[in-house]
Amino acid sequence: MDNRVDVIVIGGGHAGVEAAWAASSALPKGKIAFVTMDASTIGVMSCNPAIGGLGKGQIVREIDALGGVMARAIDATGIMFKMLNTSKGPAVWGPRAQADKDAYRDEVQRMIATRNNIEIIEATVEELIVEDGVLQGVMLDGPLYAKAVVLTTGTFMRGLMHTGDEQSKGGRVGEGTADTISSALTSLGFELGRLKTGTPARLSKKSIDWDNLPSQLGDAEPVPFSDLPPKTFPVLSQVDCRITATTPEMHQLIKDNLDRAPMYSGAIDAESGPRYCPSIEDKVVRFAERESHHVFLEPETVDGDSVYCNGISTSLPSDIQEQIIPMMAGCKDAIILQMGYAVEYDIVRPHQINATCETKLVQGLFLAGQINGTSGYEEAAGQGLLAGLNAARKVNGEDEVTLGRDQAYIGVMMDDLVTTLPREPYRMFTSRAEHRLLLRADNSDERLTPFGRELGIVCDERWEVWEQRKQEIYTIKTEIEKRKLSQLAKRSDTTIKELQAKLSEFDSRLVHRVVSDIRYAGYIVRQQAEIKRQAKTEGRKIPTDLNPSEISGLRNEAVDVLKEFKPATLGQASRLAGITPADITLISIAIGRFNSTI
Repeated sequence: MDNRVDVIVIGGGHAGVEAAWAASSALPKGKIAFVTMDASTIGVMSCNPAIGGLGKGQIVREIDALGGVMARAIDATGIMFKMLNTSKGPAVWGPRAQADKDAYRDEVQRMIATRNNIEIIEATVEELIVEDGVLQGVMLDGPLYAKAVVLTTGTFMRGLMHTGDEQSKGGRVGEGTADTISSALTSLGFELGRLKTGTPARLSKKSIDWDNLPSQLGDAEPVPFSDLPPKTFPVLSQVDCRITATTPEMHQLIKDNLDRAPMYSGAIDAESGPRYCPSIEDKVVRFAERESHHVFLEPETVDGDSVYCNGISTSLPSDIQEQIIPMMAGCKDAIILQMGYAVEYDIVRPHQINATCETKLVQGLFLAGQINGTSGYEEAAGQGLLAGLNAARKVNGEDEVTLGRDQAYIGVMMDDLVTTLPREPYRMFTSRAEHRLLLRADNSDERLTPFGRELGIVCDERWEVWEQRKQEIYTIKTEIEKRKLSQLAKRSDTTIKELQAKLSEFDSRLVHRVVSDIRYAGYIVRQQAEIKRQAKTEGRKIPTDLNPSEISGLRNEAVDVLKEFKPATLGQASRLAGITPADITLISIAIGRFNSTI
């Protein structure tokens, strides 16, 4: 490769993979440089070997609808598929799959290798080359120039791992750290923060009393994530997990040693850890009244020995971990293959990016993944796809795109990131989406595949699948009317299976989808009316040259907030802490006056 490409993607995690893939799709004749410290770790699952979940599964479906990698990779390598939250309405169902982590990594690398316009470069970025606020490229051993760079550093920016008082540099066990990028960003004027997260111990399955623990089974009829699933699905043999639990004795030992747990004691120089995936130290303190917490023992591969202990993330020292693990049922003789540990790392506070993932300070620099203060493979991948797409569009001289809060969970996430200051790693939940009735996992194709086709990132095969499905959905709706089943479908005491039996010639999942549309129809009409009412304010752009200090009557607090966040639209401004409806009225008037003078 020469020293000039179209897009540079830095970092080989889930954000980097989707960014490189999206840029490659949008620039089929372009050159994408995929820079990573170690090519063999592209697509590695650093923590829990699972994809999806509540809110997260919807993001994976959206990534797929836009032609991304993640859904296809998990369909090819999943070892337990389960739809979560099925006791509630389908709007909040969350597809999830346990992965064979080695197979998942290999599948991601195989997919990347199919793209001839992606070249992998093993290197560390020493500095960002910026001239007059415009990114020119990066410095590796020598300069590598591009019109756009996507930075996806994960937990590697000044990453520091902790197990008790033992410390080692790195963003993941056995790997190094990216120290120079933090200083490069600081020198450019970016405000950095620091967050922390943790991972639990891995145990030897052979040493666990596996057969005598309660089972957690996958779905009898697993549903693929992707609209382009493997011809034979599932591909790998399916496994089950086991459930154990913490004990009062275990809790007491943890409490007695809190001063030795950096995640809890304050020894880590970071603001906060993940509230929704707390360490076991946090759990025993925050929920002191509870005598036990569930721990899910999840195999990390289909036929390997390593088991992930979901529920006891920890930074306790090794000697304490060796004492608490045997206290759990079935783990009396358990052998620890890898100790749990915490990691602290730098982030760029995300109010410094736009909802396109491009930074406000440096044109052509895009950030995606944990560098923006998020947690989770799915959140990172969603940002990566958007960043890679917009990097490619910038190269082509096209307008960058965003996703609305009423359009996708990815849009909800991006809006949340640019309008709040993260004090803890951001995690997606269905409760974050006010329009979640519109954002079901089963209708992501309808919401996003046509949009992706317009953007040039949806392939012919995927488009043909959607066109056929759209026709079948129309036919099912027509048949429901023809057979006078509409009223029956609306009744809550009518089961989906009853309706599927009356429409047995059609795909049962599509029948369920159409029935969900019918049952939510009244609510959806109201939501769409509200969206339409808010649309004028939501999308009204705030001129970048509008000085908040010059807006007549605007409170000092509002002026300070606008200067810090620099919202792109009135909708974003309305969601900033410290901005009132009265402020929005004044800003709207100021926009009108400003535009009239241009």
